[in-house]
Amino acid sequence: MTARTPGQDEARLAIEDEPVDSRRIRRRLTFGVAGDLAGLPASLSPWQRAYEAWRSAGLPWGHGPAPGVPSEPLVTAPRPAGPALAPVRADEAPPARKPTRTPVDEKVYSPPRPRRVPGRTRGLRAGVAVAAGLVLVAGGAIVLLGRDGGGPDRPRVPAAVPADRLFAADPAAMADGLVQDLAALGSDGATLVAAGTEGPGAQGRERAEFLYSGGPGGAGRAWRAARVRAADGSEPPLGDRPRLVSGGQGSWVALGRDAAGAVVAWTGGDAATWTRQPALGPAFRPSDEVNALARTPRGFVAAGAASGRAVVWSSADGRAWQRLDGLRAAGITRLDRLAASGDVLVTHGTYEKKVTRKKGRRKATRTVRGEGVWRSADGGRTWTAADVPQGQGSYGATKGLAAGPGGFATVREGRRTTGRGKHRRTTRFAVLFTSRDGRGWRAAGTFGGAAYTGVERFGGSAAGLAALITDRVEGRDGRTVLRSADGRAWQPTGTVAGAGDGPATEVSGLTVAADGTVALTGHRGEDAYLSGVDLASVPGAVNTERTIRAAAPGPGRVVAVGGTNGAAAVWSSPDGRRWTRAALPATRGRLSDVAHGTGGWLAVGRASGASPGPLAFVSPDGASWTQVPFPAVGEGPSAVTTGPAGYVAVGTGAAWRTTDRKVWRRTGIEGRLTDVTATARGYVAVGARDTAPAVWTSPDGLAWTPVRLPAALVPGPLTKVVARGDALVAIGAGPTPLVSTDAGATWAPRPLAGAPAAPAPATTAVAATPKGWVVAGSLGRAAGIWASRDGAAWRRVPAAGLDGAGDARLTVMASLGGDLLALGTRTDHRGTATLLWRAASP
Repeated sequence: MTARTPGQDEARLAIEDEPVDSRRIRRRLTFGVAGDLAGLPASLSPWQRAYEAWRSAGLPWGHGPAPGVPSEPLVTAPRPAGPALAPVRADEAPPARKPTRTPVDEKVYSPPRPRRVPGRTRGLRAGVAVAAGLVLVAGGAIVLLGRDGGGPDRPRVPAAVPADRLFAADPAAMADGLVQDLAALGSDGATLVAAGTEGPGAQGRERAEFLYSGGPGGAGRAWRAARVRAADGSEPPLGDRPRLVSGGQGSWVALGRDAAGAVVAWTGGDAATWTRQPALGPAFRPSDEVNALARTPRGFVAAGAASGRAVVWSSADGRAWQRLDGLRAAGITRLDRLAASGDVLVTHGTYEKKVTRKKGRRKATRTVRGEGVWRSADGGRTWTAADVPQGQGSYGATKGLAAGPGGFATVREGRRTTGRGKHRRTTRFAVLFTSRDGRGWRAAGTFGGAAYTGVERFGGSAAGLAALITDRVEGRDGRTVLRSADGRAWQPTGTVAGAGDGPATEVSGLTVAADGTVALTGHRGEDAYLSGVDLASVPGAVNTERTIRAAAPGPGRVVAVGGTNGAAAVWSSPDGRRWTRAALPATRGRLSDVAHGTGGWLAVGRASGASPGPLAFVSPDGASWTQVPFPAVGEGPSAVTTGPAGYVAVGTGAAWRTTDRKVWRRTGIEGRLTDVTATARGYVAVGARDTAPAVWTSPDGLAWTPVRLPAALVPGPLTKVVARGDALVAIGAGPTPLVSTDAGATWAPRPLAGAPAAPAPATTAVAATPKGWVVAGSLGRAAGIWASRDGAAWRRVPAAGLDGAGDARLTVMASLGGDLLALGTRTDHRGTATLLWRAASP
């Protein structure tokens, strides 16, 4: 862990040395106004808000004429609790305003001052100057108000601000670095909907994503990102994974799983806006397997299995569902496909039955398993078996199921052998089976071609049928898309990349649009796949990974490390406000930590992709970096620090030490080490042994001793540790920091005061400052900050912009002289944005 022993990096005027007018202005701006700006329109610029802070404090402005009277008054009614300044995206411009008729200073907007409510003046003034003056954002720059000019040392209320523009991505990168998948595809003819996820690759951190196409341009031509919201209009939670989608007649439904594995539903009217429904109640159980979804004139029907028996669910609107799991009597154990044509449903699944045969005088009973097709004409309440006979050389099980033109369709593999001896030849093809009503089935024809080797996926809609087949041409395996309007004549419409063309494209959805266009969805490598569409050109469909894992101060510079676009990244800043991306060789992976020592800067991490392993970069000044070898196999180091014996890095099962960043000595350690820091006596590492939190100490970075920890700690690894002299604070899976005052020899849990019991905070970052310690935690979907002078007694630090829409968390903290720099993320249904929070050390 970096930034463990903070120190002043800039000289500041003492309050007594400042001009009298300066002291008066600073005191009045800090303590004299606190809430006057809370009702201002969100469109005001930082310059306009600064004017209001001065005016509310009763100070002369002197930067232009007095502003005119606006059309919208300042609201004086009490407001719900929330951040003083709601964060906005750095790349979004404020809403346009109509100019006033009265000539005024165009930089300043001033609503009429409300009449003061007796007894509330001081409360209304408690946070305005802080909200308006502490953090100003313009053109991607962060401007901070200075420290107090007097009065008691009390917490300030700075706001977290979007900072994507400050931490540039790689302009030359060919990848976005996130893991994406469009797992589901639905069509009602006029509209296509693709649904899936995008995220960093960590389960529970992905966002649900819906894309739709339709309107005058035709389905499948122009795609847009849909809006996704919770039932109360708020942001939906992270970790949702839609896997099925179906719709028509102005109503759409998607089904999937949430982060905990429970079934979740989304509903939409026009496919442009999707609402995540609250818990679906007892109709769905944790062990349920939901495999298929179809739209009927009566609503929606889903099919699947639970505990070895087939299950069907039905809903009129996608919100309230009914469960029917009495299909065991028919021997059906699992349903995996579903298609609807009018009021008729056809499903495919598996069954089992007991067969008794005589062997001599004894009877032998065994269970026979097979696959079959069933039909329902009453919304899935009752089902009857339908026979799909073999024919025209078909064999094996059916593949795919679609409600196509004229009824239902499915396919089987087929083959025909001709000739004898050395002239014997076997021709392979696909056999199409159709049924008008789902009851009587027949072989309707064959397709495939001379190079055909198999059917990979089959689907369709009322507009036509489509198949993704595999073929082999001149010794090379390929994949071809075939289309048919009537099931008799088939034409190739394109190809899909296979394993020989780089990452193989995994196709999970296939359908036909109203104009006959075949649409396919899935993923290729870590990127989402939508046939014929460059998803990067669809606004909001693809975001760029930008991960900051650690930050450390050094002489005249602070350095942050992480990754963008799936590759390692380093940024540096002379003041924590203006950041420059360093030029690194394109290396897939991420840097996880950075430290500055007597030999210069050292950053470590892990490479990914075809050649996984350790990553290490060195720099003399924090601006120019060189990749160097690191003597590790497997995952490599996860953290690095500097101390009395040199640089020490730790990782799973090992620690390494060097004095020159070239020659390393390795020590094996039993456990998974996640972070390391230096004390006045040596080094302390944290992590886990099996599932239990663990701590190790070392005098020299080579000989390590495990430390006995208090009993009954929350299972899971300790993730971060920082030091001030011989005092340490460590955080991990639980909500309570561990504190040591004797260089890591003994530890005690110290609860965070003011933390709610539910949800309990999940600690995410920790830093040592000149005044003590600071911890950040995740409070459900918001982030919180706590400070302590001694690590024993903690207090909550006011901070704006860490709640509201989306999922906010602070994951990196570093002490910059007398200031604290915190970095993190805010994730909503549109993607993830970098957050920056900086203030005087609390």
